[in-house]
Amino acid sequence: MNRKEIINLLAIATANFPSMQEKDMKPTAILWEKALNDIDYNIAEKALLKVLSTSKFFPTISEIREAAADLTQPRTLDAMEAWGLIVEAIRRYGLYNPGKAMESLPDEVVEMVKQFTWRELCLSENPETLRAQFRMAWETRSKRQKELKALPTDIRQMIEGFTDKTKLISD
Repeated sequence: MNRKEIINLLAIATANFPSMQEKDMKPTAILWEKALNDIDYNIAEKALLKVLSTSKFFPTISEIREAAADLTQPRTLDAMEAWGLIVEAIRRYGLYNPGKAMESLPDEVVEMVKQFTWRELCLSENPETLRAQFRMAWETRSKRQKELKALPTDIRQMIEGFTDKTKLISD
């Protein structure tokens, strides 16, 4: 986004908060320009309107970025949907056909299955505890991914590059 588009966004935001109309918004404009410049204006405007529709306070960069990520990212499975897919794969393929089971699952579910191991999932004598552990792990992973998606592109790439390097070291 360019400076003119940022000023348009600030005009929309301040129109919703009359107490902000008398304030000097130049520092906010500079900050928003730095922190929101990688978001397309149309998406940023929709994200701002989403935030303004639900917030009682002047929008923050994090709220706008999170709303933009929500608007542009496909819906992901929640923990119970992912667990349901695993249970169905266990019923269908059982312990002795993990390859076909993995092929039947979405990539993000396969990633979590590998953390628990197929054998552990199939042979658990306490499925309720395992389901609770899976849910907690899934929600932690989902929260981390949501936060990462909301970051500015350059910061996200820096973090992902660092993560990739540590994966190489640990492998």
